[in-house]
Amino acid sequence: MSEVVVTGIGPMLANCADRRTLWTQLREGPSQLVFEPAPDGQGARWPVGRVRGFDPERWLGQFPHRFYERYHREQLLYLASLAIAIDDAKLDLAELDRERIAIYDGTSRGNFDDWYRRIRAEAATPAGELYTRRELLTGTPGQAANLAASLFGIRGPVCTINVTCCSGAAAIGQACRELASGDIDVAFAGGHDSALEAPLYRIYRDAGLLSTERNDARRAIRPFREHSGNAFGEGAVTLALETAEHAARRGATPLAVLRGWKLGNAGGHPLHADVEGRRTARLISDVMSAAGIDRSRLGFVVGHGNAVEQSDHSEIAYMQAVFGAEASEIPLISVKPIYGHLLGASSALNIAAAVLMMHHGWLVPTRNVDGPGPEGALDHVTGLVTDLATDHVTDLVTGHVVGRGLRGGATAGLAVSFGVGGHSAVTLVGAVGAT
Repeated sequence: MSEVVVTGIGPMLANCADRRTLWTQLREGPSQLVFEPAPDGQGARWPVGRVRGFDPERWLGQFPHRFYERYHREQLLYLASLAIAIDDAKLDLAELDRERIAIYDGTSRGNFDDWYRRIRAEAATPAGELYTRRELLTGTPGQAANLAASLFGIRGPVCTINVTCCSGAAAIGQACRELASGDIDVAFAGGHDSALEAPLYRIYRDAGLLSTERNDARRAIRPFREHSGNAFGEGAVTLALETAEHAARRGATPLAVLRGWKLGNAGGHPLHADVEGRRTARLISDVMSAAGIDRSRLGFVVGHGNAVEQSDHSEIAYMQAVFGAEASEIPLISVKPIYGHLLGASSALNIAAAVLMMHHGWLVPTRNVDGPGPEGALDHVTGLVTDLATDHVTDLVTGHVVGRGLRGGATAGLAVSFGVGGHSAVTLVGAVGAT
């Protein structure tokens, strides 16, 4: 079986369109959430991580404009993310066997916003003029990956996966399996979503799952302790994955190794999190055991961290179930306070964050977790440390901690995601060269 390595990351997020900016914002902040009028038109505000000033030509200018001008925003965000990942990995597709390149995309609500706007416009549009050949081209479920294959000339497997908020992780996991089997050499895998219209807002608001923060948008998501509720963002995160052999042949320097992946379901109520964390704990144990990684070598867990009370309790429970008395020694981190909950792209962002932490040997802090927890509480790498100890760095202007080094001997980290429907996805990310 081939080893799978990450050679590039393509983020297209709020105020972030390259790997260096992604790492800086994860490490130093600030949160990219801002207030805007809620989409119900009732004068309320909600915190959102929206991609502003997006110009697709900046990333797709290598192609004639007519090739992509009909695509809608969500698809263009995804295509830009893919182009960024290709560039970051320094891949020249013209030199590769296109039949051994694959695309695995994950999305939770693909095409949701576009169809919602079109259906609303239908009443004001004469019959026969609203729906055209364009809707066949851009409105089919999963079409973003197909458009990417057409645009970039990729002839290997092309697949779209929907596992709600675990979609990006599931796409990356499937890509890993295909690469490990030797059937392909390169895969572009990750997640995307842009669903910020009124129905999403109303559904989560009426279910009591949205943050009620109205003073500082950057503090909208306060995970693990305060259970503030969700705030949403949009965008795409794509990883360039290769077999280690392929990367070595072209002289690429991997960022990290993907050591294992599992997807499971709690098999209970489709809207309730498993507050006892049993299924996720089993998945974590299975992935670590299969990779031969014990607790002493695990440096962190990037959790789902959406600040919903049931999810927060589930994460604390699986940490305690897997690591027992050592749970407080393994940081449980959330990156959602930076860009918001990205739905199907959120799990891909978790994996990208884990890759960057392993690559740099550095932990990013969980924003908005303030004050010391009770004795024995989990470590969320909070912003409380203000001294310049050897394993901490403090921003001398803001006084905020920007992270700390991995504990000695740590050679791997986990990315965990939940999804509506009872899903849990677990990905094990390892350091390059570690055994």
